[in-house]
Amino acid sequence: MNDDTPPLNLRAFLTFRLARLQAQINSQAQHILRTHSDVGQTEWRVLLLVADTGQCTMATVVRDGQIDKAQVSRAVKALVRKAYIASEIDPDDHRQSLLSLTPEGQAVYDRVVPLMRARQRHMTDALTADEIATMFSVIDRLENASQRRDF
Repeated sequence: MNDDTPPLNLRAFLTFRLARLQAQINSQAQHILRTHSDVGQTEWRVLLLVADTGQCTMATVVRDGQIDKAQVSRAVKALVRKAYIASEIDPDDHRQSLLSLTPEGQAVYDRVVPLMRARQRHMTDALTADEIATMFSVIDRLENASQRRDF
């Protein structure tokens, strides 16, 4: 690098801004979860995905949540230990387990979801419906662009 090369302006890098926003959003979610439950963020995401499907496998959670397999495994073990989800052998495929919410898990879900919905409203209240639609369209395009690996 020669002396004429201008320094990088991190604030102008999309990836830096997105990473910073993600860190702030995660911190906010962690605060809510710590204050109102005993589940961590990955556990919460697993709980949500299981609640959304009614019953699913860990592979479904990994795929739909785009969460690392090892993280899902640890979260499932913690949620089973806390009795928030049940894990039963899939009768159609004995290599897999079916995950479902327990009454205790449903209670955590019912307690925290209204707070997360209020948080979502707080974030979207600053935007118009058109801005929200545009933002989701941009996110979709960025997700597609992130699939490229050859530069």
